[in-house]
Amino acid sequence: MSVRSRMIKRRHGIGNAKRKVGQAIKLPRINIPRLRTPRLRMPRLRAPRIRAPRFRLPVSMRLLKRYFFRLCVLAGVFLFVFGMWQLVRPGTRIRVSAETVAAFRVPHRAIGMLEEYADRYGIPFAELFVIFNAENRFFPDKSAVHDLSVIEQLYVVDFERIKRRYNARSLTPYVRMFGNLFAELEVFPIPAGWYETEPSIMYGDSWGMDHNQQGDRMHMGTAILDRENIRGRVPVVSMTHGRVEEAGWNNQLGYFVGITTINGTYYLYAHLDSIAQGLRSGQIVHAGQPLGNMGNTGGGRGGGTFPVHLHVGISPEADFTRGRFWINPYPFLRYMEARP
Repeated sequence: MSVRSRMIKRRHGIGNAKRKVGQAIKLPRINIPRLRTPRLRMPRLRAPRIRAPRFRLPVSMRLLKRYFFRLCVLAGVFLFVFGMWQLVRPGTRIRVSAETVAAFRVPHRAIGMLEEYADRYGIPFAELFVIFNAENRFFPDKSAVHDLSVIEQLYVVDFERIKRRYNARSLTPYVRMFGNLFAELEVFPIPAGWYETEPSIMYGDSWGMDHNQQGDRMHMGTAILDRENIRGRVPVVSMTHGRVEEAGWNNQLGYFVGITTINGTYYLYAHLDSIAQGLRSGQIVHAGQPLGNMGNTGGGRGGGTFPVHLHVGISPEADFTRGRFWINPYPFLRYMEARP
């Protein structure tokens, strides 16, 4: 378009009119939806699964497989119950009175023989000793004489079979008590020179005798007498290691010393003429340590009216009875006297 033509259009407004007409006549915009063709999905062709023929166990095997776990559980429960029953099974209980055990009438020569057999056969000495006493009901008859020549055949060779007959819980308190006693006792309460070369003492089984000739006091210990009946002549030593529980004067016991071991056993040395110098309560003593000298002190108002002697008393920890339990020291004294 030339310049002249553009000038004419501007002068007469031809171009603006067209533009205004175009703006005035504005047609609405029509949205035509897009047509989508549906997607055709071909079905997936799967090859048929060919399963191998299943092997079926016989009926008995299938039942075993099905109940195998249950059988294992039942077997475990059975073994547990059986083991517990072995621990608490009734068995044979030691049915003897505490008084019979306290009297302790076992033949003193049998103690050394049982100790020798226990070392030879590898058997715990305390267990063998308790089984031997239990089989003889702790020898309730003082005059009973046991044939010591058959101990090995009757009680040592068949020890395991005899032990299985007894209830384990019934044996334990006796094994613990006698085991502690034999482990604690080391020396005779009188020094060796006083009874080995020239016997200056004598003693016997005086357990249960009438203590004051009135029938109201039973002798619960062993009296070791001085043959010459001289006060302060024969020394007294401790049979064990331990701690001095008491040391002093008592109207009945006179001058006395009480020693407690680590296992709780109480050893009494009474009717002393005097107590060793410097010995006091709470002091640690050793086996063979001097405690004093024989005398005849105590005995109530009439002190000094009985012969010069040493009263030996032993009170161990006993779980099979209540209260303080005293046991006859005589077999233990004989055992220590014969021991090299």
